[in-house]
Amino acid sequence: MYHDHHLHPIGYAYLLNGLELMEANSLSELLGMVRVRAGAIDGPIIGQRLNDEGLKELRLPTAVDIDDVVADRPVLLYRYCGHIAVANHAALALAGVGSDTPDPPGGSLDRDPSGRLTGVLRETAIGLVSEVLGPLTAAPSDVEILEALSTLPAMGITSITGIVSQGPGIWGGQEDELDTLIRLAPVLPIDVDVLVITDRITDLTQAAERIDRADGRIRFHGWKDFSDGSLGGHTAAMYEPFSDRPDTIGMVRLDHRHAMTMGLASSRLGGVTAIHAIGDRANDLVLDVMVDLIAEGVDPGTLRVEHASVLTDRTIQRFADLGVTASVQPAFLASEDTWIEKRLGSERMSRVYPFRSLLEAGVPVIGGSDAPVEHPDPDTAIRAATTRHNINPSQALTLDQAHALFERHPR
Repeated sequence: MYHDHHLHPIGYAYLLNGLELMEANSLSELLGMVRVRAGAIDGPIIGQRLNDEGLKELRLPTAVDIDDVVADRPVLLYRYCGHIAVANHAALALAGVGSDTPDPPGGSLDRDPSGRLTGVLRETAIGLVSEVLGPLTAAPSDVEILEALSTLPAMGITSITGIVSQGPGIWGGQEDELDTLIRLAPVLPIDVDVLVITDRITDLTQAAERIDRADGRIRFHGWKDFSDGSLGGHTAAMYEPFSDRPDTIGMVRLDHRHAMTMGLASSRLGGVTAIHAIGDRANDLVLDVMVDLIAEGVDPGTLRVEHASVLTDRTIQRFADLGVTASVQPAFLASEDTWIEKRLGSERMSRVYPFRSLLEAGVPVIGGSDAPVEHPDPDTAIRAATTRHNINPSQALTLDQAHALFERHPR
């Protein structure tokens, strides 16, 4: 039996019941899928898993592109990493976002050479639009959520570390994800260790208390934060520029002092601290937080770096010396194999998803899917960890090592 150590349960329900765009091979095919969805539902149209690298044009759509098929109501299409989205002009207008709107902290609005918005939203800029569309967008029903989670045992998954927002979800909709999970706790088909995304200690404390009181298969597991974005979206925080975007080294979303405050609060509540870090710079910044948390008495065994995607040898040794866990997603290897070298260049490929080096250094390593970013089938992830899809093949794991990533471990 498997444990998925990183899964967004409500986002997974959105994926199975909404507009999935991963299979589109061209902009015309993608936009056709949006048009069909518009004819099937009322209200805003939310799309998931847009993959620009799978389109023959090798680019994201723009607001103008989307307007060609749906201009009379809001459309918001998420790149499959979840860190980039594209809005049409109706969505931008409803949110009051225009050419004079400044980039929010930790995010950006793409603009054409004349300064006009293209509709592409990066990182926290997505929230400028999604928070306005949320009240107008139907969340998955309880039945749809339970049916989605009921697909997991058939894959051998009997428990997950479920990541939920304290408030509107990061995948669309207005419904409070934590409220939903607590309401469904008595009838959940799997066990859920809950990581809560929130910026406030009071909300985290209330979340822990409510989860502990809940009657069902959930327990409080801790706090989740973000330090950067994604490789696919050019928003992972890197030391050196992206090879195909030499104008950027990504974005840092981490506030060290705030992460310390929240991490200490999570520890006092008996929870872990789990921080998303993709780029090499982001991973070092997160480990700087972990150093300070450990100095304040936090157990290193309760500290996790989510993804740990691009690591230098020095950073791997820091993981080992600190005793911090690397929470990795082997399925990324399968979905990124056609474009990751384009992002990083050949020299940095030796630093990508260094699973074997982490294990050989003595770092605790656990595995998850990050669904709905990837589909949650652990067999797919295990195959990816052993075959590597030609990405840094020296880091391939044995079958036993790959299976062990998806074991449930006591906290």
